[in-house]
Amino acid sequence: MQSPRTNHHRTLTPAELAHYRQHGYVAIEAFFPADELLALDQHLDRFAAGEDRSAFAHQGQDARGWIMRLGLATPQTAAFCADERVLDLITPIVQPGIAIYSAKMVAKEPHDPTICHWHQDDAYYSQHSQSANRLSTWIPLQDTAVEHGCLQLIPGSHHRGLQPYSKKEDGTCNLAIDRTIDLHNSIHIPVRIGTIVLFSALLWHASAGNQTNQRRRAFIVSYQEATVQGGNADQWRILRAA
Repeated sequence: MQSPRTNHHRTLTPAELAHYRQHGYVAIEAFFPADELLALDQHLDRFAAGEDRSAFAHQGQDARGWIMRLGLATPQTAAFCADERVLDLITPIVQPGIAIYSAKMVAKEPHDPTICHWHQDDAYYSQHSQSANRLSTWIPLQDTAVEHGCLQLIPGSHHRGLQPYSKKEDGTCNLAIDRTIDLHNSIHIPVRIGTIVLFSALLWHASAGNQTNQRRRAFIVSYQEATVQGGNADQWRILRAA
């Protein structure tokens, strides 16, 4: 379900919330101004090059072009993780209160064939804390089509709970679901810059390689209720008290 342009500082509509509850995700178009995200993308370029770090200590991009611990990387990325527009939006789902579990920028470089295996975020997250309402926000920093390796997911799969998983040696997202995936039920979620996708930490999702000559980046923040004490080490922070 993709919703039309709406005013900022709003919450989910009843239809959007119902879609999320049933399918485990919802995509909201034109939530952010495109120029704001382009400026954030340029800031990440400068950060990865060793600039724009001020008083924050961080190592920058890893070998994949990913930047981890974004909530601690720079004042700008920390502010984006705590953006009131996003907190207002997710309040009907993430409650009581809101805390950040972790944040990262994931990238697929041009013509990178590396896949992200079918997985659930809670395969990673539940090793550190248990949450009933954890979700991720997936925010593309460029238009992202199927050819770029957009999100692929199985609607409704979050209702099945946390699945057994095993570690894969190839690709990324390597705590992969340890069962055959029926791809007939999977869908792609191509998105325009400015879209925000919310999805449950139990939703089955994956992505293919990047077949284009353009880089694909996404800013991903995972949130959980503030009553859960702890998250991914020092990334955990209460943003709204319960």
